Amino acid sequence: MTTNEISYNGFIEELFPLIQSSQYDENEWETLKARLHVYYKDEKLHSHFYALQSLKQKADFLKFSTSTFEILHQINLEVASLAPLTDILNLSATRLLNTSKAHYVLIGMIDHEKSSMRIDAVAGEEQSDLLCFEEPLDSKFQMELADNKEAFILSDIAEHSSFEYTLLQRLAEKDIVSLICSPLIANGERIGVVFLARTTTYHSKQPLLQMLNHFCYQTALAISNAKLYTNEVRVSKLHDELFEEALNKGGNEGILQRVANFIEESILLLDEFGNSIYEAMPRNHAYNKDHFNHVELYKRILHSKNIHQAFFEVSNNGQIYSVFTITLHNQTVAYLILAKKMNSYDPLSIVAIGQAKSVLALQINQEKTSIEVENRLRQDYLHDLISGLETEENLIRRARYLNISFEKTYSILVLSPRKNEVDDTQQSNRILERFSYMIDQELLPLSMIQGQKIILVTPDEHIRTVTNFVLHYTEEKHPDLHFRVGISNPILQTKEYLRGFNEAKKASEFAHSFQFNAPIVHFKELGIIGLLFNTENPEYMKEFMDRYLGKIIEYDLQNKSELLKTLEVFLDNESAIQHSAKELHIHYNTLRYRLNRIEDILEIDLTHTQYRLNLQIAIIIHRLVKQE
Repeated sequence: MTTNEISYNGFIEELFPLIQSSQYDENEWETLKARLHVYYKDEKLHSHFYALQSLKQKADFLKFSTSTFEILHQINLEVASLAPLTDILNLSATRLLNTSKAHYVLIGMIDHEKSSMRIDAVAGEEQSDLLCFEEPLDSKFQMELADNKEAFILSDIAEHSSFEYTLLQRLAEKDIVSLICSPLIANGERIGVVFLARTTTYHSKQPLLQMLNHFCYQTALAISNAKLYTNEVRVSKLHDELFEEALNKGGNEGILQRVANFIEESILLLDEFGNSIYEAMPRNHAYNKDHFNHVELYKRILHSKNIHQAFFEVSNNGQIYSVFTITLHNQTVAYLILAKKMNSYDPLSIVAIGQAKSVLALQINQEKTSIEVENRLRQDYLHDLISGLETEENLIRRARYLNISFEKTYSILVLSPRKNEVDDTQQSNRILERFSYMIDQELLPLSMIQGQKIILVTPDEHIRTVTNFVLHYTEEKHPDLHFRVGISNPILQTKEYLRGFNEAKKASEFAHSFQFNAPIVHFKELGIIGLLFNTENPEYMKEFMDRYLGKIIEYDLQNKSELLKTLEVFLDNESAIQHSAKELHIHYNTLRYRLNRIEDILEIDLTHTQYRLNLQIAIIIHRLVKQE
């Protein structure tokens, strides 16, 4: 046997295993081809070799294609079964590893909110340190990946050794030489990257890369669909949970906490008056007391030109807040506030916030309805209480039902504006509604509207607190209304409420009739005038005062004298000349002269008892009128 024959037989022995191999190894085929060119010049042999290599390539490509379609079919089955996204990613990586000649298959998913790519699935040995590896999208390697819309080969990662702190370094530590990188693109958006990593150089042909492109395109759609399915399930579950909280009396707190956990953001709920209803923090988040300053935020909301829109943004201390208005019957009842710009939320979070708004609107409506029913019962009760038409037994029984205790001492406050200042009872109703909402029920157990008057019942020890609050509120929110507050004497029994109401009403109307500068009038301060004052004809009191004191007041103004003061001191000292002169620091003869002058001006006799009584009443009216 010749040397050529031995060499030829040896060549056939080397070729046969390549043909029999289950996979096409391009390196081994190319090595054998090089030897063929060196040792054998027979063109037929070359032709047969090329044909065998081409068949092997096609067979391997067909096998890869078939396996790829099998993987895609399995992935679609997983998607249809609503399998978790992690399961779908792991399935893709594992099956692709078995089909390809890679040593590792990695799938990185892009998080645009965090501007990073994270490895969410790894197939191959020693994968633990690669899983969950994150790399910023602005790294050189990630920017190179972003520039490629189709699969490409990174034949030698050593050429990128200057890339610091990247995925390439991790792979180089595992003796990886080259990569095939194929983007995952769904609906025109890059959502991730598939990496096939080998310890030898890749020499994949274009058909294989095209098949990988097709695989990645289908996989990206499957991942996108899986996300949609997952999101739909999550949103549906959240929807059920929110209604469950509302139905099971979890209230606003339970609803907000569910949403905060879902979107992983803090949420603040303010009522229409700026009061904090609840602030929800996501689980495992540290509490930040400075996260929401609800007082400042409410000011920003009120000053926003977009306050009537369903959504708008406000800024406070350099932080942008998203504000969602919650409305009922075209009226804003609350504000949902999040400490981020609107465009930074993903679509799923927007859906969750929208669901929260709807459920919160229902919850607030339910609460308001309940409050309105109770307020209506309390208003009806107060009406009967101050009318004096109901028996004491029935009043006490109804009080127990409304949880009102008559063991305390109460007073009645009547707030009345000037005549014709309030256009309609709706304005008074809105003011009273805010009082009822903002003042604790313990301080304001009963309240109602009667015409233009606002009637409040408060414990005697809290009169100052309640009065100061209502005046401060009306001055700030309704500066065009000039409210005066009349306060009754203390009420000890149910039968005294009619008397208390009339006292408070007289006091407030007296203040308006005589143009008091002081906004608060206690009935007890009126003394005898309180008994004489006729609310139906307050001008009578003015006429009475002018009839007896008008000439003296005018004389003092023209002559800069003190006849009115002299008369007051004289009457207060029960007409005692000596005591009066001493108090006025004048000689008693000077006092006699002044008294004679007063008698001449008024054309009366001061020794007459009836005249002195009328003058005393007129002076009391004058004192009340001029007091601050």
